[in-house]
Amino acid sequence: MTASSPGRRIELHGAIERFTFRNPDTGWAVVKLRDEASGRSVVAVGPMAQLNEGQRLKLSGIETDHPRFGRQIQVDAFEALAPATTEGIEAYLASGLVRGIGPQTAKKIVAVFGADTLRVVEEEPEQLRRIRGLGPRKIQDLADAVRAQKDLQNVLVFLRAHGLGAALASRIVKRYGAQASALVQANPYRLADDVLGIGFRTADRLAGQLGIAPEAPERLDAALEFSLSQAAKEGHSFLPEAALLRRTAELLACDEAALQPRVAELAKANRVVRQLPPGPVLLHEQPEPIVYPSALAIAEDGIARALHALARSSRARLPIRADAAIAWFEQHCGMALPSGQKTALHNALTEPVSVVTGGPGVGKTTIVRALARILEQKHLRLLLAAPTGRAARRLEEAAGHPASTLHRLLEFTPGANRFTRDGHAPLEGEMLVVDEASMLDLPLAHALLRAVPKTMAVVLVGDRNQLPSVGPGNVLADILASGCVPSTALTEVFRQQRGSEIVEVAHGILQGRVPTSSRDGGDFFFIEATSAHHARTLILELVSQRIPKRFGLDPLQDVQVLCPMYRGEAGADALNNSLQDLLNPGQIEVERGGRRYRVGDKVMQSRNDYDREVWNGDVGRITFLDKGAAVAHVAFPEREHRYRFEDLGDLLPAYAISVHRSQGSEYPAVVVPILTDHFLMLRRSVLYTAITRGRRLVVVVGSQRALEMAVQNAEDGLRHSALKARLQDLVRGAGLTIGAEGARHIEQNGDETGP
Repeated sequence: MTASSPGRRIELHGAIERFTFRNPDTGWAVVKLRDEASGRSVVAVGPMAQLNEGQRLKLSGIETDHPRFGRQIQVDAFEALAPATTEGIEAYLASGLVRGIGPQTAKKIVAVFGADTLRVVEEEPEQLRRIRGLGPRKIQDLADAVRAQKDLQNVLVFLRAHGLGAALASRIVKRYGAQASALVQANPYRLADDVLGIGFRTADRLAGQLGIAPEAPERLDAALEFSLSQAAKEGHSFLPEAALLRRTAELLACDEAALQPRVAELAKANRVVRQLPPGPVLLHEQPEPIVYPSALAIAEDGIARALHALARSSRARLPIRADAAIAWFEQHCGMALPSGQKTALHNALTEPVSVVTGGPGVGKTTIVRALARILEQKHLRLLLAAPTGRAARRLEEAAGHPASTLHRLLEFTPGANRFTRDGHAPLEGEMLVVDEASMLDLPLAHALLRAVPKTMAVVLVGDRNQLPSVGPGNVLADILASGCVPSTALTEVFRQQRGSEIVEVAHGILQGRVPTSSRDGGDFFFIEATSAHHARTLILELVSQRIPKRFGLDPLQDVQVLCPMYRGEAGADALNNSLQDLLNPGQIEVERGGRRYRVGDKVMQSRNDYDREVWNGDVGRITFLDKGAAVAHVAFPEREHRYRFEDLGDLLPAYAISVHRSQGSEYPAVVVPILTDHFLMLRRSVLYTAITRGRRLVVVVGSQRALEMAVQNAEDGLRHSALKARLQDLVRGAGLTIGAEGARHIEQNGDETGP
């Protein structure tokens, strides 16, 4: 690089010595390169986060003088080049391209193949077997990595040529790798489902640039399927056909008439399921067809058939005399069970499938503990499981019996994206109890029931008044409403819980009573706030000072803020930022995806991570940030894990979380903002779920009007779900089927509804 002045365009060839910063979410990086012409180190800034140390580049850009960081090149174009020297090849291979290949192994490889190393790796990788210590798997990984890096530049050029910026191009490459160009050209609409930050409109614009006409069948089909997938994210199992056509026509700004024939074509290709709704039809009625994503139609139909078959099974009945077993438990534990609990236990011990439902303090855990003791006494195997890791741990502690997540119970295989346990490899045991059953969505419930053998009794335990599952369907509520499965609703509050105002308030909310502030020495408080800003100020004071001082609770470990929404001045996002600065200031931090991560931060895992065995909803603390290695250390209750900085997007700040994310958890103290700003989420089920998460203390901060609105709004919004009707149809002998083709698909390929 020749001497130049700021503002001038320059070009150079060089190799990346190291990254001083990189953000895989945006693709942005700051790198130090060795300029081949001058031998000097230069700083370059641009969309290079997907590259590796040791990578050789030809780049061009504008030289600038940064007021803090000095002379640097703002890169606007670059081309990845093969290393030109054996030293460069050695550095490239040792850069972390493949885990397990460090400087010593790279040196051995280059010593054998010299300047021809990269060609050998790419075209004749079998020759690498001559290198001691390189097994077939590592050789294949190395060959794949070198090819992917070679293709990376072409992929980025293709995507950016079609108007996608560096951040989106980087995410697409991260999702699809070297195949990104081919996959996007084959079906640009897949981006809307697969890549964070790309909606249907962005994918549709790209499709237009690739020559897909506005009236093209593939565009109409993609829009219809996208509308169904969006409906599933809202909790719907299906959409009435008229609603599907209306939504899609609005999305495309086209006539519904153009879409109608495409629904039939999609159904013919088994990409959607179109049918009349289940249930009896009166002569004067003309029911409107409903349309499912195929996977959800298979799941809903499969759940209904599995429950119906299980309910009629004689092989799942336990070899236990229920009345004698219940009497033994009462004597063994020195307690007399109320009639409701005896009924629930009797159903669990005599019926192949049953449901136990009820609010806080009514003794659902006692039922599970009794079943554990009775089956243990009879030397019968009991499986306990819950949808989340937090719920599973609570269940295990309460029942005194091992419990697991449903994903672990069903032995989910990440690479294959399917469960090992199914109809061909069923669960083993005499009884399965699933706690927090209100969290079951259609795909997970279907996967579970497919793995239940005909000899296993099933008990579902949950609270029908909590929020429905985040995923599609209304499984627990539909099963209860169908009347097809024996169920017990526990209503009597245990005497140990009668002094708890939290329990009283929760049950009062279900009856439409607006809670009031606690008496002295109580455990429920309502504090009036005049505005969202006032509420936020009060919450910060409560969490950091008043609650710790009065109740002796740790603000980080024991106090959890639960918000109806993420947005707004008193939403989870704003409160997380404020609480982080208040409770954990002045720490080493990194920023990823618009979030700050600091040593000491409380964070929550946002998806199941099977490699680390950390589950969606698990809460940990950041213990160390190694900026040199770009690694964060996070301590969870079981063990500490390392996260590369590019994986930090899986962790959410957890000073304040949504009420939905709190399902399955309990906390010593809960603080809940309830304001008219949250009007979209002011529902009885949201307030009830939030309050029932508190074990020792609940403080609601907000307006009386908002509290009244939440209690009075008993509607959770219509969820299009037909499980109730399918169960009732099967009992009447009029069950609908997904069709022979769908049944054949399951038999040949297994369940594809996903975890």
